[in-house]
Amino acid sequence: MFLSEYSPDVIARNVKQLGNGVIEVRRYNDGHIRADLSWVWFLCTVGFLIYDYFTTQTMFRDIQWAISIDWSLETVWERYSNTFSVLGEVMPENAYEEFKESMIRMHSSSFYWGWFYILFPLFWFFMVASPKWRPVRFDTKRRLVYFWSWGQLYIMHYPKSVQRDREQLLRFLSPEFFTPWIRPKHFGSLVFTIPHENPEKKRSRRVPLGIYRPACEDQNHALLTFILDYLSSENPDEEYGKFFKKEKRIASDYFNWFYQFSLFPPIGYNEKKTQARIQAWLDKH
Repeated sequence: MFLSEYSPDVIARNVKQLGNGVIEVRRYNDGHIRADLSWVWFLCTVGFLIYDYFTTQTMFRDIQWAISIDWSLETVWERYSNTFSVLGEVMPENAYEEFKESMIRMHSSSFYWGWFYILFPLFWFFMVASPKWRPVRFDTKRRLVYFWSWGQLYIMHYPKSVQRDREQLLRFLSPEFFTPWIRPKHFGSLVFTIPHENPEKKRSRRVPLGIYRPACEDQNHALLTFILDYLSSENPDEEYGKFFKKEKRIASDYFNWFYQFSLFPPIGYNEKKTQARIQAWLDKH
């Protein structure tokens, strides 16, 4: 298997050192979904709304119905009421209420379409601005790989016999490489398959790792090399501590401002609950 060299500028953007032999590796899909799905749909829907406003205003009128029926009827009612003045007739006291009721019956579907046009871009904006996904942890002292997902613990324990042998460790972890179909091959991610704490109840999860947009070409290979080195080291915190500090700004940083954009803090770990769950799992294994 081809393994790449790595640098602090690559590792510091992908991996966080927690100390005591524990590191967190960022999730690839966190940025991938924002970049190739959420941002695209959000910008497209906003573009359609802007185009509609300056052309037919079909969607804009439906949005007016959803926000305020009186607002949407303002122009039409003005033209309608002017006809009484032109004809010299007296407008009935309840003319507006009757007019409003008839328009509601006639355009009842506009209310639902209006909310659709409002909520559709808001949904994609929430996807864009949603919290960053919980990272995957590698614990060298307890020889664990684990992460939380929707209240479920996914965890695996590699034997001590393979820890100092990179080739055996590589075979045990069995990593894969994922390549997105709309991106170049070197934009791919490193994938680990992590079993559920109770394999009889739930299947394993394939978890793509590495920041998106990648900090270098073939980042997935470089990240794998670093993880193998870190896990097989006798003193990883001191030996590899220098790799967790960025040295300079790189080109992908400008793209990742968008790809990693969020209005919320990253999803973290409840340490007390996590450690209790891990200990309970270790006691059974």
